[in-house]
Amino acid sequence: MGGARIFVLHKKDMIKFGVIVLAGLTLLVAGLVLMLSGGSGGSSAARYNPGTYSSSIILNGEPLHIRVTVSENEILSIYMSDMAETQRVFYPLFEPQMQDLAQEILQHQSAHINPSTDYPVTTAILQEAVRSALELAHTEMYAGEH
Repeated sequence: MGGARIFVLHKKDMIKFGVIVLAGLTLLVAGLVLMLSGGSGGSSAARYNPGTYSSSIILNGEPLHIRVTVSENEILSIYMSDMAETQRVFYPLFEPQMQDLAQEILQHQSAHINPSTDYPVTTAILQEAVRSALELAHTEMYAGEH
């Protein structure tokens, strides 16, 4: 029973397999190149106008400012400012969620992420404020060129 086994390989099947493997490798390499380059299409063009930009969230009738500091190609910091004591009491999750969200955004260098959180509504509100501030960095850069 331990005899030799004979495999028959058809040339047509081998060509199909080779084409599929080649296509898969091509897609894999293209995906890695896009991920490593950040999808920006080129590193020489500036993504942001350097500076600090802010957006506001109204909580308990008072504004809470989300500030984002950027360089030409990088998000440098994200933080909340001007949080009133009443906001801290009524919205205790905002500060810790902002810290967690800021850490993830800085790691990925994008506000278009799916953050891991136990508080999706709070995180979504903060994430939208960060996106608004980053849009200002883009908008002001292009407004000066027209």
